[in-house]
Amino acid sequence: MLQKTQRMGVMPSRGAWLYILNGRQVGRDYRLDAKTTVGRDAIECDVILSDSKLSACHARILKEGEEFILYDLASKNGTFVNGNRVQRQILTDDDIIMVGTTKIVFKVTPKLSPDLA
Repeated sequence: MLQKTQRMGVMPSRGAWLYILNGRQVGRDYRLDAKTTVGRDAIECDVILSDSKLSACHARILKEGEEFILYDLASKNGTFVNGNRVQRQILTDDDIIMVGTTKIVFKVTPKLSPDLA
């Protein structure tokens, strides 16, 4: 009989990433950190997109606890999630984010049950 796997130390936190659906970076993916900024500015942003409709620093995703929250950074053309303009939005797996003309899918690893960790 197999023994139940035991957890060693801290349970791993949820991971998330962005997958670009169109534009010059189509097919690229970007792993999210605790704070990830999206825009055109190569110095200030973590996800740099070649999209003339983006602000220099367009949006930011923050990991707050186990959730990832998208914030629009007062961008000129707005930030959209699943077709709705947002200022702040808790993201869920497979949400479609639109910044400028770039469509991005948000992916997150599932929450681990304490029994499975």
